[in-house]
Amino acid sequence: MKRIATFTFFVVLCFALIGCNQEKSLKASKEIEAETPQNKHIEMKPFTVEERQSEGYKSIKEVVKSHEIETVVEIIENAGWEENIEVEMAFPPEYRFSLGSINYAIWVTPNRDRLEIIAEGQAKYIKMPIKDSEILFKIITGKGL
Repeated sequence: MKRIATFTFFVVLCFALIGCNQEKSLKASKEIEAETPQNKHIEMKPFTVEERQSEGYKSIKEVVKSHEIETVVEIIENAGWEENIEVEMAFPPEYRFSLGSINYAIWVTPNRDRLEIIAEGQAKYIKMPIKDSEILFKIITGKGL
């Protein structure tokens, strides 16, 4: 009888320890998720585009039309970003703008047919498809690629 009581106590103790341990790991994963920035939805607010010039950056366009902002946000959100990548470019970005809390640095490829974009501070990079590059460039500069 004493052995059964000891065995039962040991089994109950094991279940209690395992249960408590799992609760802590669940809380920890929820805390990590809360601390991780969620960039799935970019805030749709007007933004200013800056162009690199010899004396620094100069504002060249204010994107304020809602359909243009929506298009830019859609292109950025649906882009096939390479994540967890650190990219170093030979020159500073030709253009830059901020959407929400993220700064985007933009380069035009040597063939002048595509845009390369880095989401600064996010370790994300993309070489945009030609069609998206043309649309995005037209919106942010008012010119064709």
